[in-house]
Amino acid sequence: MTDLHSELSDLEGLRGFLRLCLDPGPGRDGRSVEGLARRMPSFLADSIADHAPELAALRKAAQDAHEAYLAALQDWITAEATTDGEATR
Repeated sequence: MTDLHSELSDLEGLRGFLRLCLDPGPGRDGRSVEGLARRMPSFLADSIADHAPELAALRKAAQDAHEAYLAALQDWITAEATTDGEATR
């Protein structure tokens, strides 16, 4: 039996595991890359970052942008409308 940690530390082992997540075989539902990325546990993201730091940087930028969007959306939703139709904070 293979140790998952050592399998994920090896580039080809990690890619093989991720391919299996996308297409687990007959009789089992696969998922899209987007679905995998949305549900990816941190230990997998960390393993990917070890092999592809550029992907880790993109993931961090996407998370930061999403957090900024959520904050701006919260501000917009809770703003009070003025008589000229503009919102105030």
